[in-house]
Amino acid sequence: MFLKSSLILLLFSLSGCGYTLSHRLKSSITSPRGVFVRVFDNQTDEVGAEIIFTNALIHELQSRREIDLTEDDKNSVQLLGTVSKIGYSATANYGNGFRGLQPWVTLPSELGVSVEISISLYDPKGEFPSFTKAFSGFQRVAVPSNRTYDVEAPSAFGPIAQSSIESVYPEIARLITRDIYDDLVEIF
Repeated sequence: MFLKSSLILLLFSLSGCGYTLSHRLKSSITSPRGVFVRVFDNQTDEVGAEIIFTNALIHELQSRREIDLTEDDKNSVQLLGTVSKIGYSATANYGNGFRGLQPWVTLPSELGVSVEISISLYDPKGEFPSFTKAFSGFQRVAVPSNRTYDVEAPSAFGPIAQSSIESVYPEIARLITRDIYDDLVEIF
């Protein structure tokens, strides 16, 4: 009983003394000048991936309603991103000789897609970024085999696999942008 009453008393005393938790980057990201998210720089061969990751970050920041996003302005804080790596590799294979292919040919039945991006927060008043961090995400995707048996279209597997890879970009982007948001508003 004594312990409960002591804890309650401690909570009331802390709430009355003006003690508040503060975000590590609160002065930068809650600036009345606003935050401008630039289109990510894409350093990969995956055309258009930068748009998916930029839009996911903007959506994540807007949905939280803590950060005021603004148009490009020389006075606004700049949030810059770079898609530095998108890779994929087989995580599971169909058996040898799958659907009439030669016995030595194996095809992936599942691919693991990995993405690496980095984020920097620049305040035009400072020379160096106030925040820089790399983030990564991984997702598995099944690869359809509906045309791999067609001897008339031996290259059909490539475009099908590529569209499967691109289909997981939005999910990876959502996972990564949640991590970015958490790091931007992390309580210290």
